[in-house]
Amino acid sequence: MGEHILIRTHMGDVKVRLRPDVAPKTCAAIKQLVSSGLYDGCCFYRAEPGFVVQGGLRLPDGSTKESPLGKLLLEYNLKNTRGTVTMARWGEPDSATSEFFINLGDSTHLDRSGDDGWSLGFTVWGEVVSGMEICDKIGNENTQVVGGLKMLVQPIVFNAEVM
Repeated sequence: MGEHILIRTHMGDVKVRLRPDVAPKTCAAIKQLVSSGLYDGCCFYRAEPGFVVQGGLRLPDGSTKESPLGKLLLEYNLKNTRGTVTMARWGEPDSATSEFFINLGDSTHLDRSGDDGWSLGFTVWGEVVSGMEICDKIGNENTQVVGGLKMLVQPIVFNAEVM
């Protein structure tokens, strides 16, 4: 019990197996955020076919909730392959908070390739064990480019629970 996260959308459910063996602090943070209900009513708001669908503490109207946990330390230990669930972050390695993405393909450019900034890689904390076809459907929804990113025209609202 407590080793999976279920993300429920109107398009279907996505079940994610947590990987505390490779990202213990991140998994603990995600479980805390999900258990508190903070993600409920939030959405997937970015979709890049063959690359990622991204969600987090953003509401469908574009406003955001703040994570009470602050910034998370980088825990890079797994490659960003199709179906892995990864923390989104800025150039600063320890800048992840609550935003995450599901890799729709192998994203080797997100793996560790150097010693600073983006090249340190991204924390993979889970892997989709069912519902990957739902992720692919979300990834193919209509988008518009905003700030250089493909943002969903109609964000996909979700609720999440620890299983």
